[in-house]
Amino acid sequence: MKQIFKWLSLFFAGLFMVVAAGCGGGGSAPAKEAVKENGKTVVTFWHVYTKNFGAPVIKQMVDDFNKSQDKIIVKEVYNPDMYPGLMKNLQADVASGKSPSIAMIGYNYLKYFDQNFKYVSPVDLEKESSEKDYLEKNYLPNVLGLAKIGDKQVGLPFSISAPILYYNPDLFTAAGLDPNNPPKTWEEVRAAAKAIRDKTGEYGFYMQEYQDNWATQGLLTSNGAEILKDNKAVFASKEAAEAYQVYADMVLKDKSALHIAADEGIASFYSGKVGILMGTSAKIGTVTQSSKFNVMAAPFPSFGDKKVQIPAGGNFLAVTAGAKEEQQAAWEFIKFIMQPKYLALWTINTGYLPPRQEVADDPAIKEAIVKTPALKVAFDELPMLSSWVAFPGDVGVKAEKMFADVRDKILSGEEPSAVLKKAEDDLNALLK
Repeated sequence: MKQIFKWLSLFFAGLFMVVAAGCGGGGSAPAKEAVKENGKTVVTFWHVYTKNFGAPVIKQMVDDFNKSQDKIIVKEVYNPDMYPGLMKNLQADVASGKSPSIAMIGYNYLKYFDQNFKYVSPVDLEKESSEKDYLEKNYLPNVLGLAKIGDKQVGLPFSISAPILYYNPDLFTAAGLDPNNPPKTWEEVRAAAKAIRDKTGEYGFYMQEYQDNWATQGLLTSNGAEILKDNKAVFASKEAAEAYQVYADMVLKDKSALHIAADEGIASFYSGKVGILMGTSAKIGTVTQSSKFNVMAAPFPSFGDKKVQIPAGGNFLAVTAGAKEEQQAAWEFIKFIMQPKYLALWTINTGYLPPRQEVADDPAIKEAIVKTPALKVAFDELPMLSSWVAFPGDVGVKAEKMFADVRDKILSGEEPSAVLKKAEDDLNALLK
């Protein structure tokens, strides 16, 4: 397990250098009166997890905290459509003169959040609390760098995820494939998906389709494509078009892959209607518990002998409360759920990798890795992780929407090179 965090340290070191290149706005949240309920300070915690994905653990964390003391009450608020949905709701809330106490922000929105919203840095919160060395004592500097721009600590990293392949060994066997020899390349993925479709009638492959670029970034960069370079979009490349074409061929030519919304596609895998799911390690718990078969897992596939480069997903917690009393109450809650026992519970039930080193030594984590091979696959992918590309300023939100549109157009039959070139030109026009 110590080796795992060696890789974590190396990854975060590189990621910090990428993130530190951004410029920052942001600043302290505006002052206001704290909301009280029965004499307790109310903390609203915005998150993105459903009842089938993480919400039960969030609820347990909130309930345990509320029972642990009598001065603060935390209320959790679910935001649909993952990180884009939360950012949209946050924009609307702030525009109306309100804000949550804590917001869960996807790493790809770090620059956008910093430049467009008021928040309180964990460094400042620490100074105002009784525990002055909390960050230094509990987090590696490189881990903190995941939610940092330059010297500014924007938030506190909470979750880290990696894209992995889940697969149904029963459909593999029915299609004449060896479940103990899963696909290692995209060529093999395509062949396996076609075999499943031809021999079982079920779909062979599905890649999660949320309204962001996380999954497809891994597809493109693993074929040698770049997304953003010197603050300029550069993804309209031969390598990107080739990578997308493999995916499109499975959907359009082979009829072996699904092109549908994320929740529906993932549910199709649970029910045994899809043989291979490329999804986030964050859903390991949900996938293994919801599926009607013994789920197996494999690393993200390569393009031949090219180096696999996949984005780190996940989120950080940002304190957006205005009143100092509410800010400190939010900080107390964050420290509570960042205890190793709760992070271990979070990892075991979701598949997110923990931000604190000592969590790796938790007996429950060690046992979970033995019992759940998919969790080991996620940990083993740490050396392959790169940053989830964050476009600066207002372009950040627009870029994610553009990437989702690119995916939909290509998987509906439009030519990849032309679609990518149009999106690249549009983004660069916004970046000027």
